[in-house]
Amino acid sequence: MTYLARTKPDERVRARDLAKATDVPPAFLSKIMRALSTSGLLDAQKGHNGGFMLSRPASEIRFIDVLRAVDFQPETDHCLFGLGNCNAQNPCPLHFEWAVLKEQIEHWARSHSLADSD
Repeated sequence: MTYLARTKPDERVRARDLAKATDVPPAFLSKIMRALSTSGLLDAQKGHNGGFMLSRPASEIRFIDVLRAVDFQPETDHCLFGLGNCNAQNPCPLHFEWAVLKEQIEHWARSHSLADSD
């Protein structure tokens, strides 16, 4: 998304070019782009002159929108160690530190847009 935010607003980027530029495997990129398109963050067009572009200005797309589109939810009950759900009553060794960090990540993601990635 930050790569697309740095392109001209009316310029489409082909998936293979995006995969090469970002060094993301094409099959994985395809899944991500589908999720971002379905969420309304990307405009996708097939065929000649097709490709991807942001569906609205970069300044209107918050990082939290991108994270949620790819199913990243900074949930406080998700255990960093993968030990299932942990909480204040049943914390894992890093529960409280991770809860603070996740809160900071979410605050940052809500406060910054793709336009801030220059």
